[in-house]
Amino acid sequence: MLWHPLEMLFRLGSLKLQEVPSPAEVIKELIGYCLDSLGKLQAKTEHLQRENERLFSNWSNVEKRLEKCVEAKEELEADLYSRFVLVLNEKKAKIRNLQKLLSEAKESAVDAKCARDSVAPTEMAIKRENNYDASTDEESENLAQASLPSEELTFGLELLALGEGSFQQGVLVLEEERFLKE
Repeated sequence: MLWHPLEMLFRLGSLKLQEVPSPAEVIKELIGYCLDSLGKLQAKTEHLQRENERLFSNWSNVEKRLEKCVEAKEELEADLYSRFVLVLNEKKAKIRNLQKLLSEAKESAVDAKCARDSVAPTEMAIKRENNYDASTDEESENLAQASLPSEELTFGLELLALGEGSFQQGVLVLEEERFLKE
């Protein structure tokens, strides 16, 4: 390393030059070598530029095809979604309809059961009243009081329409009223 007061210099290497008999000949060879190298580099640069242009053209074509594919995919998705929505809405409507039919069937089953249940207790109450009439000694003495008045019979029929539990309570009330009258 050489030190100069204004700048710092580094020695990278040293080379001893030989004196040549014809310096023009060496300069000519150096210039020829440089021109040959320059020609090769220019040819390589031109080839690389053409390759770059070709690749850029291919990239543009691929980009256009990709955009077309994206548009086609979006159109296909939109079409599929619209069809799916139609199918989904149809399925929802069918489910609602089936749920409605199911609830109506349950209601009619409950109504039928209530009708059956209300008829059976009425028959049982009439049988109980007949048995009640036949089994007690006190009622056989009072045959006039053994039959139900029309008000109590109407009351029992109204309770029959209310359902089984209400009817049984009504029969109990009627029996208590009958017991209290006697």
